[in-house]
Amino acid sequence: MPRRLLILLGVIVALGAGGAGLIRLAESGATEFAVEGDTLRISGPVSGAATERLERLLEQTPGLERVVLGDLPGTDDLTWLLGMGLLIRSHGLETVAEGRVINDAVLLFVAGERRVLAGGALVLQSDAVARSQGNPVDRRPATVAERVRYAERMLGDAAFAAFYEEMRATRDQHVLNEAELERFGLLSGG
Repeated sequence: MPRRLLILLGVIVALGAGGAGLIRLAESGATEFAVEGDTLRISGPVSGAATERLERLLEQTPGLERVVLGDLPGTDDLTWLLGMGLLIRSHGLETVAEGRVINDAVLLFVAGERRVLAGGALVLQSDAVARSQGNPVDRRPATVAERVRYAERMLGDAAFAAFYEEMRATRDQHVLNEAELERFGLLSGG
């Protein structure tokens, strides 16, 4: 009897530890949201539930004026990120980049009615650099076409989307400079 009890106790402890480990693993790559007054802060990789969470936060928190972007390495699925961008635009929110906003996450910044760099950087990485840093890369033709349509909708033309693809294909890492920000109308709503 004591042996069976010890085995049962061991199984319970192992299941508990395994479950806790799975929860930590699931949360480690999740998009982080924090509301501070009229500001919503977003950081981390954009994951599958992020669009629904953002939609809920916008419904539950009237009076939000801005979305502050911390470090955002991108997304595993562009559709989620573009859905978030459309929500930000439809609510007329300002986007503020305080962290490193990388590759597809730059499209989240572009969603703002008004866009401000506040110590952050908009970074376009080559696919090789993104992969080496564990960041997602999606070069499917349908995804490239989605980026073009989104840039046209948010910025009025596809020039930024073309530049984005060119930089990802030809440079290790490129931080958008002041002239490029102005050329593509990325700051202060264009």
